[in-house]
Amino acid sequence: MRDLLPRTWLRLARRTLLRLVDHALPEVCPACGTAGAGLCRRCDQNLVRRGDPPCPRCGELVLAARTRCIADHRDLQRLAWHAAPWRYAGAGGALVRRFKLDGDAAAGRVIARGMADAARLQAGAEWAGAALVPVPLHGARLRQRGFDQTAWLARRLADALDMRCCVGVLARRRATPPQGDPRVGSREANVAGAFLARGVRAVRRRRVVLVDDVFTSGATARECARVLLAAGAREVALLTACRS
Repeated sequence: MRDLLPRTWLRLARRTLLRLVDHALPEVCPACGTAGAGLCRRCDQNLVRRGDPPCPRCGELVLAARTRCIADHRDLQRLAWHAAPWRYAGAGGALVRRFKLDGDAAAGRVIARGMADAARLQAGAEWAGAALVPVPLHGARLRQRGFDQTAWLARRLADALDMRCCVGVLARRRATPPQGDPRVGSREANVAGAFLARGVRAVRRRRVVLVDDVFTSGATARECARVLLAAGAREVALLTACRS
């Protein structure tokens, strides 16, 4: 605990300094820091973009609209579809890390625009007005990191997509190691029972779009979807910035 507090304060101080610098200095590329407004040309070209046209279930590239996808959809169990604009590689991964670890709002705005475009491309008309539910952080992780990146994205996306933002519907009942931690032997077991639903009226009989930053194995999204469906959600889909 003694070690955690200094790290937490250092992260908060770093994010505060970055915000002050954002106002004081000229705009820079949110992925690499090169001077200029928005993504620089090099980083834009270094975005590993996903399918267009996308598979309506997984978002991978298909040869033509409504043609059969050859991807394995078992990792999307309980999920109606998954949309993500980029791969977690190149500039896409850099944007997520800069936003998630440094609290860079410029990177967050680029991510939110990309996610909104991906959702418009993939979600059908029946998803208009769906509830946006961010995958939550545990309280200890939130205090350590200083802000909740998925809640921030959900609020931005709600405005862009004309959907309802439902922060707090999902909560973490226990802290879990990051899914990529080498100590995690099973990603499914790591998150099993880790989430609970609160304020279920917001999602009962409604379509729900989960919001997260990266899709890797899908274990977290599947567990969240299980909890939401048990709470009465009509369908659950997933929207992320990147897919590994």
